[in-house]
Amino acid sequence: MTIAVIADIVASRSAQDRDAVQRAIESATVTVEEVRPRATQRWWPTVADEFQAVYETLEDALVATLYLQLALPEGVACRFGLGVGEIGPVESSLTDAIQDGPGWWAARNAIEHAEELEQGKLPGTRSWLVVHDTEPPERRARAAVVNAYLLLRDQVVADMSPRARRAMYDTWRGRQQKEIAADEGITQAAVSQAINKPLVRALRVGAKDLERAFR
Repeated sequence: MTIAVIADIVASRSAQDRDAVQRAIESATVTVEEVRPRATQRWWPTVADEFQAVYETLEDALVATLYLQLALPEGVACRFGLGVGEIGPVESSLTDAIQDGPGWWAARNAIEHAEELEQGKLPGTRSWLVVHDTEPPERRARAAVVNAYLLLRDQVVADMSPRARRAMYDTWRGRQQKEIAADEGITQAAVSQAINKPLVRALRVGAKDLERAFR
């Protein structure tokens, strides 16, 4: 299975420092990939405010997009379109980096739908999955389950405080609670409380289960 992922920057046109936003996102993609190197094609900026990556499994794409959301600094956000389908190179005399195919078409449809939901009654929406019609029926049927998870996941992240996001992300990176507490200027107990609230804990447990799926 191939998972093509497109990310774009939320409200990029209104960013006060567009260069700083770009640097923050690029840094986050590098760090997430260093902690859990799963992308078959690492994140790369394409044009305007978009980035792309490719994963071999849906579980890997779900984990990566979760922790990318958590890794971004306050005030910076991305939305993600996940597309399941074949992708391949396009012959070009100018570059060897062109790809196309149903996976990318599905990812484009997915990110557009995520934006529609975000601008409607689900402002916390940041992600959506589309499985292209050329994929087997069992894969297409799985999309509804994954999107139900994504809607809930993204809303939990949206409702987390910036400090809780940082604490969950740093915990995933393997940092000790006392280190996180020192950086945040709070007690270790406060860090523990932030990452063990029921919804946040459920998010952490779910992410661990996804990570274990294809070890």
